[in-house]
Amino acid sequence: MAELFEYSTSSWAGWFLVFTRISGAMMVLPIFSSRTIPARIKAAIAALIALCVAPLAIADPSGTGTRQMGELMATPLAGAVSICGELALGWVLGATAAVLMWGAHLGGQLIGQDSGLAFGQVVDPTTGQATAPTANLMMIFAGLAFLALEGHRLVILALCGSFDAVPPGSIGNILIHGVPLTTAAQITSELGSQTWMLGLQIAFPASIALLVTTVGLGLMARMIPEMNVFAVGFAVRTGVGMLALFMTLPFIADLFGAVVTTGLQGSQMILSGLGGN
Repeated sequence: MAELFEYSTSSWAGWFLVFTRISGAMMVLPIFSSRTIPARIKAAIAALIALCVAPLAIADPSGTGTRQMGELMATPLAGAVSICGELALGWVLGATAAVLMWGAHLGGQLIGQDSGLAFGQVVDPTTGQATAPTANLMMIFAGLAFLALEGHRLVILALCGSFDAVPPGSIGNILIHGVPLTTAAQITSELGSQTWMLGLQIAFPASIALLVTTVGLGLMARMIPEMNVFAVGFAVRTGVGMLALFMTLPFIADLFGAVVTTGLQGSQMILSGLGGN
């Protein structure tokens, strides 16, 4: 611990940039971004990871690593650009994994709307928004799948490895020279399309089953006018929706595994593009 406090100001500046990138990822990472986890605990986890990674991240075989850190934080403008760049990069890297939770929430919300369970919306403590019970169920299932697939470990390793491709503070230079609008738009559209694709794939089987159920109820209403379709249909649609959801859980689990793998590959592609590799 004695060597730790012998760090120069430049070294501590490098640690702060590492901490900023990790904190940006923590804002959206599955499990870590949950509102049920106190902000102090999140900050402590980010600080501990940064403390372990910073000595390797700011090390430079040529001996210029720590001097570069000092130059990046020499002026308020340079420091602000470096901090904002690290925060943005961390958020983007975390978002590639957060697509899993976003897509699960969207799929569960669509199923809830089709099955009628959206009437029982409750406030989700992890997001602070009113969501359907099926959306909460899918997010819990996605979180468990993320942990079972060791996604938390893989994401942290990928985040720590990002400092090899894009050293601390270098993202500020990239922002100064300008990031092409096409690149930013492509990243944004890719995250959005992946979220919608996952949500639709989750909801598609149940939606088809509910559509067939609705058509069947409509035909029964024409053949038996005395039947109260609204009273009977609500219970039938809810039961069919939940049955279809539970029958497709194995397929959804495989889908979650593919999304985690794709997210890690996407983060590596982003880092390779920024690092010029």
